Amino acid sequence: MLLRTLISRRFATTTLRCMSTATTSSAKTDPAKALLEATLPFVPQHGWTMESMVRGARELGYPSVAHGVFQHGEASLVDAFLTKCRTDHVTMIRQSMIVAEAQAEQTGQPLQKKSMGENVREYTAMRLELLKPYAHRWPDALAIMAHPANVPMSLNHLAELVDDILYYAGDRSPDFNWYVNRAGLATVYTSTELFMTQDRSADYTETFRFLDRRLEQVAQLEAGKKELGTMLNFGAKSFAGLLGIRGIQF
Repeated sequence: MLLRTLISRRFATTTLRCMSTATTSSAKTDPAKALLEATLPFVPQHGWTMESMVRGARELGYPSVAHGVFQHGEASLVDAFLTKCRTDHVTMIRQSMIVAEAQAEQTGQPLQKKSMGENVREYTAMRLELLKPYAHRWPDALAIMAHPANVPMSLNHLAELVDDILYYAGDRSPDFNWYVNRAGLATVYTSTELFMTQDRSADYTETFRFLDRRLEQVAQLEAGKKELGTMLNFGAKSFAGLLGIRGIQF
């Protein structure tokens, strides 16, 4: 039931696929977006804290109490950041598709379609790129998301993330594979995200190598599946793993 609640998004409308990209002007007219943009530069030093929000408010010339636009404090700050990441991530994916099509037209060559696995790797890496400036502070955000009151928000963002990646990668699984694929990618992403918080290599090169290894493991397991029982076992372990990584216990 929990697995279905987390990733059963098959018949839900993904609104970001129909939304236009938010512009800078909209951030200026939306106090919450403006405060988020002003707060993020302070996160690397001060973390996902009230201090960062107060400093962001001051940058905008707002009174220090303006951080109240984030109704639930630090949790709302993390929530707003993840919402922004989703919008930016989908925009990056779409732009990469447009560029590929434009290059094919310019050369007069047919568009070289990548495999779903190649797309999953590329789009997952894109999402991790958005985390780079805040990676060493991300454990604080994970702790905030692991608070019981914030678990639904955390799981919702994770479900949206893996759904976006697999949708644009070309996954149209009509059966139980739909659930298994999302559970598998969720545990790959969360484990890679956690590895990234401890990575001290140049430009996080070790993180992306770790991602490649985890995706390869999933691909090998996928190739070796022979019966439904194996699929169910993998899905259950993946789900338990991703909850453990996020510090969530039931």
